[in-house]
Amino acid sequence: MEKEEETREILLPNWQGSGSHGITIDQTDDGVFVKRVQQNSPAAKMGVVKEGDQIVGATVYFDNLQSGEVTQLLNSMGHHTVGLRLQRKGDKSPLPGQGWAHDVLAA
Repeated sequence: MEKEEETREILLPNWQGSGSHGITIDQTDDGVFVKRVQQNSPAAKMGVVKEGDQIVGATVYFDNLQSGEVTQLLNSMGHHTVGLRLQRKGDKSPLPGQGWAHDVLAA
């Protein structure tokens, strides 16, 4: 039985394209892969992005986007699987990267 490959998620703040974090991306018939990680780049310093890693998904946080940018992004998705993180006004759920605080659970 084949061992399932490890999938991990990393947070890359201030994304302005893969080059802004020192990653070169390559698309093949088999998928999208990290072709190169530039030495001493933000991605290299994290130590979790390796050449040859397959990029199987991406999460985009809308906190620094204008509403027109969000609409344009969602409209450009086409026929792809998209997961949406939804929040209601007054929701005390933790933000990405935050854990559950005791006072949130007690509310």
